[in-house]
Amino acid sequence: MDTLLSFILATTIVSFMPGPSMALIMMHAVDRGFATSVQTSLGAVLADAILLVLALSGVGAILYSSALAFTALKWVGVVYLIWLGIAQLRSPVNTSADQPASKPGNAFLQGLGVTLFNPKIIGFLIMYFPQFLDAKRPALPQLLVLGPLFLLVVFVVFLICAMLAHAMRRLLLTERGRLWFRNTTGGALIGCGLLSMRL
Repeated sequence: MDTLLSFILATTIVSFMPGPSMALIMMHAVDRGFATSVQTSLGAVLADAILLVLALSGVGAILYSSALAFTALKWVGVVYLIWLGIAQLRSPVNTSADQPASKPGNAFLQGLGVTLFNPKIIGFLIMYFPQFLDAKRPALPQLLVLGPLFLLVVFVVFLICAMLAHAMRRLLLTERGRLWFRNTTGGALIGCGLLSMRL
């Protein structure tokens, strides 16, 4: 029980750290509504689940240690983030609280793509989970508990951030507010992509 509580606390703290997936979810919460941000969150969590399976099955270790595969995935993620940022910057400004300001594609697929094409997550998962495993017990039963728990915590954190971001919509009803938000989020996505180039 102590291990589970520590795992939940650590995962919660890690999940609240800003990143491309979180930026996209909060952008959709403000710009397109809470329901859309839930779709984005589901896509991101599905990608996390796929990467988790790869990481814990050993395929992730091979991928992470392969310079060519890691670089290829990294550059796909960089291009995708920059493309999303540019699409956000080019989106029209809408001051209506009832209508989304922009519809730059399928939210679920965007959440899936932004998270899936981030090979650094595999490296994180490879190093993260062993810290909470009891070496004296079989690993698989422990992973079958910790894996779904990890995804659940991440999803709950995403929903909390989406709700907080959605609550800010009323503060951004002016054209200046929406313009500021559009430029900030678009710039943040592009910034995440450029930062990934250096990692």
